[in-house]
Parts: sequence; C-alpha cells; structure tokens
Amino acid sequence: MPNPSPPRAAALTATALLLLAALAGCGGDGGSADEDLSAQKLSWKDCPEPSESEGGGDAPSPLPDGDDWKCATLKAPLDWDKPKGDTIGIALIRAQASGAKDQRIGSLLFNFGGPGGSGVTTLPAFGKDYDGLRARYDLVSFDPRGVGRSAGVKCEDSEQLDEYFQQDATPDDEAEQRTLLNSTKDFNKACEKNSGKLLPHVRTTDAARDMDLMRQVLGDDKLHYFGISYGTELGGVYAHLFPEKVGRAVFDAVVDPTQNSEQGSLGQAKG
Repeated sequence: MPNPSPPRAAALTATALLLLAALAGCGGDGGSADEDLSAQKLSWKDCPEPSESEGGGDAPSPLPDGDDWKCATLKAPLDWDKPKGDTIGIALIRAQASGAKDQRIGSLLFNFGGPGGSGVTTLPAFGKDYDGLRARYDLVSFDPRGVGRSAGVKCEDSEQLDEYFQQDATPDDEAEQRTLLNSTKDFNKACEKNSGKLLPHVRTTDAARDMDLMRQVLGDDKLHYFGISYGTELGGVYAHLFPEKVGRAVFDAVVDPTQNSEQGSLGQAKG
C-alpha cells in the first residue's frame, strides 16, 4: 500500500500531536537531577480532581473495598541522554494490593494507549474491572510525559483547537490541500513555540525509560505490565530496551509496528 500523500501525511502528523495537545498542561518543572533518581522516595497522597489537561471531572472514587487511590509525582530526566540535567514530573496513581502481603507479586503498570491517554484518570475509571488483580499486585498507572500533569505538551488553546478540528481533514482539491497544509504548519509552529524544550523528548523510547525508572522506584526487580492499543507498542519498545527486566506482560489490541500510518488507520477502522 502506498504511503499517504503529503496533505494526508500532514493531517496524520497533526492528529498524532493533537492527541497529546488535547491533554495539554504546562511545561517541565525546571528542576535538575542532583540526586540518584532511582533512589527517590515517592510521596503518596490523596488524588486531586483531574486537571483540565487530564479531562477534568471528579477525584477518583474509592475502590470496591473502600480503599482510596493514591497519587504521587516521579522525578525523571527531561533528556535521558543527560540524566543529571533538568527534570520533569511524571504523575502516578496507585491502588495497593488487597491480599496477604506474602502473596504480593509486585506492581502491575498499565498504559491504556492513545498515544496521549491519561493513565491517572483511566485506571480508576476501570477500577472494578481490574480489582481482582489487586489480590497480588499494586495497580499503577501514569500520565506519560507530554500528557496531563506529566509536563503536558501545549500547542494551541481550546478555541484554536476547535477551529482546527472543524476543518476538512480530507481535502478534495488544491485549495483545500493548501489550507490544510498551512493550518498544520501553524499548529506545528505553535507546538514548538509553547513546548519546544519538551517536544524532542516526547518519544516512545523516553516513555519506556521512564517506566524502567518507575520499576526501580517502586521496588520491583521486574516490570509487570498491562498494555492496551498503543500501550502494546510502548511495552514492546520497553522489552527491546530492557529485555532482562520484563516480568509478566499482557498486550491487548496489539499495534503492528511494521505498518505505516495509513495501514494502521485502515486496520483500526476495520477493527
């Protein structure tokens, strides 16, 4: 199958970025890694109401047994090639294992896909569905870097995004193609202007390295992982980067990394 035409490719690029921008928040926290980040201690507290960049709404309801979800912020390098440089905060949520302590296996980390989905809001929304797993696992999820409270990427404001989404994403003539390309260029420039420091470091490999830092800070020898949709691609990249650290893993609705954007879109529509 041929690659998308330039206008179509531009639209797909913009769509991928918009998935992050729709959950946009603020930039990095500006801190620096003057400590061993793998030795940091997380401060677990009651979870606040989701921010606008996480979709808004109410704070997560208690678990079926009455226990509360707890939230914390992990400090991670902005640039994994410079682990002692600036840091960003990665938002986490956790429900501790409900079973006997001697039966606990470890943490089970969730990523629900998107890319650009907030795990901090999604995991408690499915709390009842996964509650049986709490017998032996702490259930943990996170806002990936660039999303929600994890140094969310900011491109355009709500009014600008509404205007962008309302335009024709399937141009039929040269004039419509030119309009779409120009608006895509404007969108990309806005992303670079508002989130330029962060954008080069919002990659799947960066998120995978963040997950290995989570594994260490959570005290797990192996990463036990549940990935859905794009989360399967993230899990696959983690397994390639850290093959000796993979524990039990479930990949649901698997993304085929060999497909181009058009093939992936057609496959998703068929699904």
